Amino acid sequence: MRSSRMICDEINTLLLPYQLNYSLWQVMFVIHEKQSCTSIDIATYLNVSKPSITKRTLILSQLGVLTQLETQDKRQKKLALSDSGLALYQSCAAVIDEFEDSMIQQFDREDILRSTAMLNILIDKLSTKNLGK
Repeated sequence: MRSSRMICDEINTLLLPYQLNYSLWQVMFVIHEKQSCTSIDIATYLNVSKPSITKRTLILSQLGVLTQLETQDKRQKKLALSDSGLALYQSCAAVIDEFEDSMIQQFDREDILRSTAMLNILIDKLSTKNLGK
């Protein structure tokens, strides 16, 4: 937990000039990965409550980062990154990638691959466990 908190704090510092923080970045990341999605999709992916995602998407909308797409179901809002949101995402992704690279550059490539595989297995196990709730 300590390392996770320290990484989040560092990312918050890196994102400050962009008027973002780690939780807003997470939402942008999910929307970028899925290309478009609903708040429920984001909440499920991040394993957080829908109201917390609603707050984050409201802030991102106010920043002009999101656009709402038309859907068949008028009750459901599908979100995507706006053009300025995509440009912001790319800028922030470059900064975060550089930070991540600086953190792992001292490690052997094989160690990184093994660690990544292990973390993916843990994520899969936890995801499967959460589906059973």
